[in-house]
Amino acid sequence: MERKLVVAFILCAILTALPFAVNYANDRISTSSVPSTASSEVVSSNGVYYIGYASSHEGDDILYVVPAEAYVEKPGTLVTINVTVKFKHAQPCPYSNWKITIENPENVEVVNETKTVLKDPYTAFKQYTVKVLGNGSVDVVYHYGTGCPYGTEEKVTVKFYIGKPSGSALNQTSAPPEILNTTSINVTGEIKAVDTLARAVVVGNYTIEIRGRWTGPDNVTLNWREMLSLLQPGKNVTILASEENGSLKADVIIIDGKTYRKG
Repeated sequence: MERKLVVAFILCAILTALPFAVNYANDRISTSSVPSTASSEVVSSNGVYYIGYASSHEGDDILYVVPAEAYVEKPGTLVTINVTVKFKHAQPCPYSNWKITIENPENVEVVNETKTVLKDPYTAFKQYTVKVLGNGSVDVVYHYGTGCPYGTEEKVTVKFYIGKPSGSALNQTSAPPEILNTTSINVTGEIKAVDTLARAVVVGNYTIEIRGRWTGPDNVTLNWREMLSLLQPGKNVTILASEENGSLKADVIIIDGKTYRKG
């Protein structure tokens, strides 16, 4: 009887301590200096599967990138990359020329990037849009400010594939909500209408305004009227648009396989 009580006591102690052991292990993993790839919720949008998020914590700051992998149905598809940096020390800091870049593109073309914005003194956010040309990758790099003693760079690699992800890749868990920000959307579909008075096109359920000057293939410059003339009802188009003053405004337009950028 006494032996059974001792065994029961030991088992109870182990079960009681288990959550603390798991938390300790998680803390050890989160402070690892090795770049890591973690699971995130799978999001399917316009034929793109966004899978996982990647992080790097070589120095004091942490780089998060969504997605870690993306699958597209066909070459030429646009994919959005969200980049978040979590600072250990509040901004502004004495080493303020830090920056976020995309490097070493392989079968990937960067078609748009937003300005880096501070969500709060400890969080920076930037968004890239890339055109996937085939199986490939890009490096997303956060460079610490010149002379910063707390690190040199954080880097993760985002991979891209033509096709659909496997069943195991689709079985994922949620990413931290603070790294799932979005500032723009990709709209792909048939042009339903063109409104020259409002300087806008209707694709699906979205009305997207066309403003300013545009640069097309071979650096050809177009004004908004010339850009609208290319957007005929019935044509298929992909538009990267951002919200501004309550309306959507086009930043990148892909039509007939050609890419046009605002500015």
